[in-house]
Amino acid sequence: MNTAISDVIIIGGGLVGSAMATALAQSGLSVQLLERAERDAALDASGDIRATAIARSSMYVFEHIGVWDQLTTHAEPILDIRVLDGYSHAFVHYDHSTADNKPFGYIVSNTQLKPTLLQAAEKEDNITITYGAEVTDIETTANHATVTLADGNTLRAALVLAADGRFSASRAMMDIPHRLVQYGQTAMVCTIRHSEPHQGLALERFLPAGPFAVLPMQDDCSGIVWSEPHERARQLTDGDEATFLREMKDRIGDYLGEIELVSKRYAYPLALVLAKSYTAKRFALIGDAAHAIHPIAGQGVNLGYRDVAALHALLSETAKLGLDIGSDTVLARYNHWRRTDVLSMIAATDGINRLFSNDIPPLRMIRRLGLSLVEKTPKLKHYFMFHAMGLTGNLPDMLKKDKAA
Repeated sequence: MNTAISDVIIIGGGLVGSAMATALAQSGLSVQLLERAERDAALDASGDIRATAIARSSMYVFEHIGVWDQLTTHAEPILDIRVLDGYSHAFVHYDHSTADNKPFGYIVSNTQLKPTLLQAAEKEDNITITYGAEVTDIETTANHATVTLADGNTLRAALVLAADGRFSASRAMMDIPHRLVQYGQTAMVCTIRHSEPHQGLALERFLPAGPFAVLPMQDDCSGIVWSEPHERARQLTDGDEATFLREMKDRIGDYLGEIELVSKRYAYPLALVLAKSYTAKRFALIGDAAHAIHPIAGQGVNLGYRDVAALHALLSETAKLGLDIGSDTVLARYNHWRRTDVLSMIAATDGINRLFSNDIPPLRMIRRLGLSLVEKTPKLKHYFMFHAMGLTGNLPDMLKKDKAA
């Protein structure tokens, strides 16, 4: 069997892995990208009705790797964000015109996002993609890492990156423990069409059973991410459409007018997955393989793109100096850099979900006072707006300059 040699091996060609491969290839590194699905299945996202919230920071990553121009016609800008505590009068309204007058982010259908990122990787001369690749073993030494495939072929590189999802087999192969926290909630996902325009407004209504989000999409459509306890979610997704729409309408209110379901209803249980370390010898985790969080505020995949930006900065800098990109020193810098950001986001999303997913009077009073305080304090609102855009903290160079027109 053959042994292919490259600078980096990336396991997983999904939304984060494919972007990581393109970014590294454009910096001059050679990349082997391993995608478990066959090519036709990997490029066909027609069965994925989900939409992805792309924060401003992630849009900058897409600009950097040259795919944003292909996505912009399919991207609906988020111009305002409204956060409500149940049906009370307590709320926070974030208006893009009070920040820098640019969208907070965009909603992009996965049917457009996934194939665009993978096809961009296919066009890079420095990337070799193996479709239908099943990884059976990962071995690392002081000098290199070796990945063995089910067909017997082996790949060798200075560094292996795993982007194979929250249930990462690669993470398990490298004996990296992880923390798993079940939220007791199931997220129901679907797309609706409405009679009134959404005006670029993203709404998040916190209810005792779980958060309910409305995400603006193109063509007078919106994406719904609706969390309920498992049994109630099963009843709603398996039940009749009229009941589902009636309960949804109660949560949305009247601002979208009449609504109709234009997709299937999907449901998936919610859990927090956090790797105890993002690195091992010549190995690093990115995206959901490192951290899968609650979908509150739509920050999950955006943390993955900040992984991409951080690793791109570290590896391209190291390579330019002629040093070892898979060294313990480089990986320790990555682990420290990203865990700081991720842990702060987990504290926010996990804490918010626990604070709002109840109807305990003292907590209800605290959170309503908190929302009112933020709404009335411009400096606090400004900070939270840029935090939602992924533009706070220790930013990689890729995220520091706004290249958008």
